[in-house]
Amino acid sequence: MLEYIIGRNSSQIRADRFLLKATTAPSSLIYKAFRKKDVKINGKWIKEDYILCEGDVLRIYIKEEFRKEKETKDCELTVPIIFEDENIIIFNKPAELPCQPDEKHKDGTLSDMLKSYLIKKGEYNPESESSFSPALCNRLDTNTSGLIIGAKNAEALRDMNEQIRERNVHKYYLCRLENIPAEKSAYVNAHIIKEETQNKSYIGDSGKEISMEYKVIEEKDGTALCEVLLHTGRSHQIRAYFSSIGCPLLGDKKYGAKTSGGQALCSYRIRFGFPDEYAGILSYLKDSQIKLEGIDI
Repeated sequence: MLEYIIGRNSSQIRADRFLLKATTAPSSLIYKAFRKKDVKINGKWIKEDYILCEGDVLRIYIKEEFRKEKETKDCELTVPIIFEDENIIIFNKPAELPCQPDEKHKDGTLSDMLKSYLIKKGEYNPESESSFSPALCNRLDTNTSGLIIGAKNAEALRDMNEQIRERNVHKYYLCRLENIPAEKSAYVNAHIIKEETQNKSYIGDSGKEISMEYKVIEEKDGTALCEVLLHTGRSHQIRAYFSSIGCPLLGDKKYGAKTSGGQALCSYRIRFGFPDEYAGILSYLKDSQIKLEGIDI
């Protein structure tokens, strides 16, 4: 038997979704336990769509071997914190630091740093959390620098992710182009295809839609400094689009730049354009923004 005392971060979600996250049991076994009345809250049998409440005691009668052990990696936070409160934290990620572990980067990612930092602050205890871990709400390519939002609790994570999906979190980038675009400002609607084997994206007549707008804010030595506002978040869309019009990012050899040294791209401003009707845990952020100053690219 596995027993869980439901805390704040695990409340207000369905019992089946909680167990799918909190255990290593296959979904077939979990739903079989519900059918056999082997899942109980406070001693009473429940169905899979039961909404958990803080303080509930949940028991599922499956083997102990399905208990999920949380792995935490102790690592130092080497990234500047731009903003922090009780719900979110915003980092200035440097280029070459990955956001999440992958085949090339097993340890020392920004996600690891976030969890380790909050453990040391006493704001996150993995032993008392069955289904929640602090998490990053947005992503940047490893070789892109700039602002990354992390959520400290489940409610903040749910709300921020929803506002990002609804395109109410406006992300602005600065990039320097090797050439100067013919159009000094434009609203871009196009299609993009990602070639997985090359990890490279191409602008074409088909594929996923991309949407963004840009304006040239400085011209210098044949290069252009642009501000870009994303409306979609497709992989490499800024890099691929400017490459397609003959203006690759400075240093972006992968997309046709003549120069090297890493792409000149930074996520430098985030504006929280939450709608008036939003009254959730992050409502105090409405119409505010976080901005990096003194960006040199």
